[in-house]
Amino acid sequence: MITLFKDSFWPNGVWADPSPVRGAAAVSLTKFMGHTKLQGMISDELRNIIGKDTVREGVDMVFRMYQTKQFNRLLFYKMLETFIEATFPDNKIKTDSDTAAN
Repeated sequence: MITLFKDSFWPNGVWADPSPVRGAAAVSLTKFMGHTKLQGMISDELRNIIGKDTVREGVDMVFRMYQTKQFNRLLFYKMLETFIEATFPDNKIKTDSDTAAN
């Protein structure tokens, strides 16, 4: 499994070329499209129950939250930790939360 992962990211041991730098217009368009998609994920029934303004403000807050590098880094680490725990359930690695509980 590790070899498959390594070969898919570094074929023949060669690092992939860096992705091209996107311009401000491309970044802005991507943010707009992502925000629009996130707004569209909320059902009309939920909008009617909670209120359109409340839903819009909530989606805006979640969208802004995902724009911060620190939050995305923490989210990635937590997802990686969950993946590793699910993949290797017999591995008993002591985490910071385990140490704080004792």
